[in-house]
Amino acid sequence: MKERMKLPEAALEHLFYIEVTLHKEEYKVGDVGRGDLVICPISGGRFEGEKLRGQVLDFGADWNLMYPSYLNCVDTRYLLKTDDGALISLSTVGRAAIKPEQDAAMERGEYVDPDDYYFRQHLLFETGDPRYQWLNAACCFAVIGIKDMQTIVYDAYMVK
Repeated sequence: MKERMKLPEAALEHLFYIEVTLHKEEYKVGDVGRGDLVICPISGGRFEGEKLRGQVLDFGADWNLMYPSYLNCVDTRYLLKTDDGALISLSTVGRAAIKPEQDAAMERGEYVDPDDYYFRQHLLFETGDPRYQWLNAACCFAVIGIKDMQTIVYDAYMVK
């Protein structure tokens, strides 16, 4: 191999903490050939960070493809509105690996420590607001926890 090119060190910047509330009703589409598809509509929420804060609008949903092995592939669409009026579309793609006993405990309303399961997502932001267009080019991800069956929380980070 030729001489390696020196690249910048990767660093993380915390963007915000978010709590997303789901409607109680979910839509069980059923086995779509790769797993069971369940769609959970978003009812709202709030996000706060140093550079942006605001609300999650009652718009969008989580599309969860649940494999028999309890691997959950999650695709979501959110609409964020910052406190200063900007609209930001947020799309996510991620994976959750939650054991059957953990899932059953959550269904019973019991708290399961996020350190005990794996739930991560890639975040894609899109906005036309000039104040936040820096997000359009950002590589971002989230570390996620399930607060209860209607509340998903996460810390969003940007790779610098």
